[in-house]
Amino acid sequence: MRQKTIASLLALLLLPAVPAMAEEATATDDKNARSKAKQNTEDTVSVELDSVVVLGKQEQVTATDKGLAGSVDVITREELEYEHVTDTLELFSKTPGVVLSRFSQGIVNTEISIRGFSGDGETPNAKLLVDGIPSNLFSGLSELDYLFPTNIQSVQVFKGTSDASTGLFATAGNYKVETRKDVGKQLQFGYGSFQTREMQGYYGEKQDNLTQNYAIGYRKGNGFRDHTENEKIALSGRWQLDFEQSTLALSAKYGKYNSPEAPGYMSKAQARADRRGVAPNALNDSGEKEFKHLSLHYDYFFNNDVDLSLKTYWQNFDRERNVRFVGSPAVENRFDDQTSTGFIAKLNWKINPHWAFESGYDIEHQEVSEFRQRLTTIRRNAKYDFTAQGIYAKFENTPLDWLRWNMAYRVDRLSSDPKNSFVNNGTTLVTTLLNDQTIVQPKFNIFANLNDQQTLFANAGRSFQTPTGTDLNTRGGTIPVDVAINDGWELGIKSGWNNDFNTRVSYWQQKAENEFINIDGTRRLLGATRRQGLDASFDYKLNDQLSFWGNVSKVYAKIEEPNAQNPSFKGNTIRGIPDHTASLGLQFVPNADWIARLHIDRQGAYYVNESNQGGKYGAYTLTNANIDYKTSWGRVSLLANNIFDKYYEYVYDFSSTGALNQLNFAPGAGRNFMLTATVDFK
Repeated sequence: MRQKTIASLLALLLLPAVPAMAEEATATDDKNARSKAKQNTEDTVSVELDSVVVLGKQEQVTATDKGLAGSVDVITREELEYEHVTDTLELFSKTPGVVLSRFSQGIVNTEISIRGFSGDGETPNAKLLVDGIPSNLFSGLSELDYLFPTNIQSVQVFKGTSDASTGLFATAGNYKVETRKDVGKQLQFGYGSFQTREMQGYYGEKQDNLTQNYAIGYRKGNGFRDHTENEKIALSGRWQLDFEQSTLALSAKYGKYNSPEAPGYMSKAQARADRRGVAPNALNDSGEKEFKHLSLHYDYFFNNDVDLSLKTYWQNFDRERNVRFVGSPAVENRFDDQTSTGFIAKLNWKINPHWAFESGYDIEHQEVSEFRQRLTTIRRNAKYDFTAQGIYAKFENTPLDWLRWNMAYRVDRLSSDPKNSFVNNGTTLVTTLLNDQTIVQPKFNIFANLNDQQTLFANAGRSFQTPTGTDLNTRGGTIPVDVAINDGWELGIKSGWNNDFNTRVSYWQQKAENEFINIDGTRRLLGATRRQGLDASFDYKLNDQLSFWGNVSKVYAKIEEPNAQNPSFKGNTIRGIPDHTASLGLQFVPNADWIARLHIDRQGAYYVNESNQGGKYGAYTLTNANIDYKTSWGRVSLLANNIFDKYYEYVYDFSSTGALNQLNFAPGAGRNFMLTATVDFK
């Protein structure tokens, strides 16, 4: 560890301690002094103001940050456990404003994005955290396929720039996934369309001061399109010891995803004529990826008002892919290996009923190896490392019982080895990936109760976007590229009109200077951009049998001042960003044994390049449904996706011209079903 890292850590430990609770709460019934201290800390909060919207059972939410005054949405296990997906990121489909990019390319299959950022993988937009541990690849892409729904307690999405706890990749917010830590025994078997077979299991028990949690998942099947085969397995274990004033937990996770066949991108004509077809150039496409993870979690409760949380981790992402795009002379072998290590600390202090203080420090080190070869040509051979570390301090104040605010400062430091080596199409470059940069980011959140039913909330903050991959420091040469600074704010109101009807509406804006993006296959500076939009959501319980929920997000993402190389982009829309997303859900419970759900997803169209030529693609409306029947031993479920068999697609342009020979189409899955049986053991 470098001297500046040690100095930062010492500075953290010398700061006053911080408020709040440990990030990881167990759902088990814990009667020892540790849990009592934690509960007392929560009970001292003098006012409960928040902007969180929960889809599912409120009591299943184990960890949310009530200090974020913005678009915070949580999906609980009740809504997650009946989902069955090949790619775990598809679980985010119900979350307001989250866009799914369905590549349908084997191991490179799905990505999610928020707040007017593209899911194409060219621009990191949000930090993914699993039990507080980062789970982004070096490119910023999210990795979650080592978890199955049965092992997930909740999914939280924060859209905005005012969260001080995350820095790298958190340009527009973060995704926080909490795994299960409760007592329970569950086994599930499923069979569905495309010869899909699935098995999931969970086991959690508590004996004295030891809590053990285990999960397993296996899924194998063919895809909707020809020449598609996927197989994945996930294993995890967690062991926690409870002491009088502390807890110590070890977490281990393993996942493997194998795609011996992948269908490739098609031309527009082929996609329209045969959406189940395989691209002629992709007959030899394949890939596999593997994930390994170990982490240690320690929480110490000094007293009712002060607690400390420490996490350290090691994890490895290993990917190998064979792919041939349209126009490529041969199959290209791509190999990526990334090892991430890190340390995260949070210190909390409830100073008095009106004031609290929080501080944190995190360091994330990545060692990356990338290799690409086509025929005898080594197109890329790169080995590099990258370190990001951040420290923050946050004050929170409740001056009145109807008003609460907090203000934070976060400082991130980015650095890399000066001897990183790159071979790019035969040219060797030895350089620092990213010159040492320090980014100062103020953050602010405020809540105000207008009356007993309505809470006004607002936030403002700064975040940053870092270049990724072999283009981290250059744009086709040795010209340094600084991080892009993003400034954003949001204003909204959350209303509880009665016990059964709740709404939230907000307007947001985010501006960036010197943003960069992939244009014609090369990452280049794009210029100054502005993103803005409107988010609205509601949930309504008509009676004990019938309830509804819905959301809509309208997004505008414009290029305000383009880089001098592309003056014609001025005023254009940024590529790959739907102009709106929306979801509508209905739940019908006729009696204690039956539950039926209907879920409709809507996405608007998007331009496929910054020149806005070639038209707009990607719009769809999909309808999914499921029905559960409770038995004496568990439940039986039938899930139906895309029940009206609508055509939808993902489209990507390799150029900025919109020419048909440069457009790539990946049609989505048609109507499909999954039948499952879940056994709950006592």
